[in-house]
Amino acid sequence: MRNLSLFFVTSLLSAAVFGEAINASEITKAPIAGLSIFKNGTVLVERSVEPPSEGPCYLSGDIKPYHGTFWTLSDKSLKMTAFQETVISNSTSSVDTRSFAERHGGFEAVVWFVSEITNLKEELDFMQKEGAAGRVLTVQPVTDEKTVKTFYKVEGVVEKMPKASSIVKNGIMLPNPVFDGVVVKFPVGGAVRIPTANLKAVSAAGENQIETSVTRNLWKVEGAEKPFKIEYATQGMTWAPYYRMELNEGKAKLTMAADIKNEMEDFSEAEVSLVSGFPKIDMEGKDSLLNLRISLNGFLGVLDGGTVYNAPARRDYRSNNFYSQAPMMMAKADMDSAAGMEESATLGAVAQVEEKGAVNMHFQKIGKQSLKKGETLRTDIASAELEYASKVSWNVSAMRNIDQNGYMRNLTTNAAQTVWDILVFKNPFSFPMTTAPMEVLLDGTFYCQTPQNWLNPGQEGKTTLTKALSLEPKLEESEREEETPKTLQLDHSTYRQVTVDGKATLKNHRKEKVSAEIILRVSGVFEKVELGEGQKETKSLSIPYGVNPISSKTVETEIEPGATLEINYTYTSYIRY
Repeated sequence: MRNLSLFFVTSLLSAAVFGEAINASEITKAPIAGLSIFKNGTVLVERSVEPPSEGPCYLSGDIKPYHGTFWTLSDKSLKMTAFQETVISNSTSSVDTRSFAERHGGFEAVVWFVSEITNLKEELDFMQKEGAAGRVLTVQPVTDEKTVKTFYKVEGVVEKMPKASSIVKNGIMLPNPVFDGVVVKFPVGGAVRIPTANLKAVSAAGENQIETSVTRNLWKVEGAEKPFKIEYATQGMTWAPYYRMELNEGKAKLTMAADIKNEMEDFSEAEVSLVSGFPKIDMEGKDSLLNLRISLNGFLGVLDGGTVYNAPARRDYRSNNFYSQAPMMMAKADMDSAAGMEESATLGAVAQVEEKGAVNMHFQKIGKQSLKKGETLRTDIASAELEYASKVSWNVSAMRNIDQNGYMRNLTTNAAQTVWDILVFKNPFSFPMTTAPMEVLLDGTFYCQTPQNWLNPGQEGKTTLTKALSLEPKLEESEREEETPKTLQLDHSTYRQVTVDGKATLKNHRKEKVSAEIILRVSGVFEKVELGEGQKETKSLSIPYGVNPISSKTVETEIEPGATLEINYTYTSYIRY
């Protein structure tokens, strides 16, 4: 049986302990073999590693796992040392006297340069405004930790500069030298001129044109004799589901699709799972000590839960900005909600459903996928045919709004009343439907887009579609006049009891019969609800709320074309003097 073991970690500052710098060919590849992607940007990564037959195994240490999530799957315990190595890079030929522009004209390039250029700030500010969107591939400030200088990094195409020539001005021949530096052109126009004196490095056509030191993070793994795997959680990928419901004479087709956004790194032929649920990830966004960029004080500060001011800046993959390392609250990442909640529902209601195996979290496998960094993959997940029913729902707006202290905050004789068309169906899939938008088509025509909440397999759900303008609601209430109303003494306060008679009517202007549910909700206690023929009370609920409970009754019935539904009711409330 394979052992689940945690690497032993030692942090060093240079490669001196290991002698000569590690050659790129000595670094073992650790391709991504599997990805489990959460909706809030967290991703569980699995990498496969085949160590060399002899000697230690060196891996790239640019991975930034959440603290406490980095594990290995191996036949034996492994030892690893995490360290930083400084490599001098210089591929400029001593016999090649061509300028940078001559060497790399027309090639895509990455250029690092110091910021002390005349009008640079204004020029970069202009390029980053909305009016110049798309002009700049990357304009990114980078701080060199050794020199404490701020450099700018830009990406674009190096302009081919003309050869030096002479010009004649006012009859005098003058030299016309080529600009000494690099001109970087941007995709949609515009360019930036960078003098040679301001350049830190130019990388183009596979060459680095200025001697520069590159610091890289490496892991030295000892004891790995057979292939092993790495598992850890990090951030940089997300997915978003959506549905399409096609309605046609009582039958429907439901299709689920998803978009996957990758801002982490390229991967190829990795097994991908899309995770639905609401897990608690205590160390989300908090770097492990394996990330050598985080300081000891920064790491301890993150664990304490406060904002860390001395931690290194890192890129926020969601907004493309830099931010100080700080804890992130999982509770704010509202990934999935439970089924539509009413007063009678509880947070555990969904978990209590036992049809077809309800789950708290679902991993939807979508097979092997390949995606480059910055790309978005759109893929179909599943489709199924199902039956459905249409209803109209009237959640009666209260005319008397009484707070928990007994004060009547609102009294109106013309409360806005809205009736909604709703769709009733059961989840036809063998897996949960996750929280997502759903597009609804009626007889092939767009009808609406509506939010769809979590539904376990086989669980019935109600989805709101559109206002039922062909149903006319009306609510009337009147307070009985009493010479000596009843009073209540409570906590040194006096309350008077009022009795209210109400009538709710709903007229059907459609040419067909409709199924309807009416939810009466009042601040007080129902004394009676008079139901007519064909009307059925399906739910009664009372929730404590200060001096008056919140009481509701649900009535279901059918309304013939042109007919009017009528419900008479009486309730009592206590109102504070």
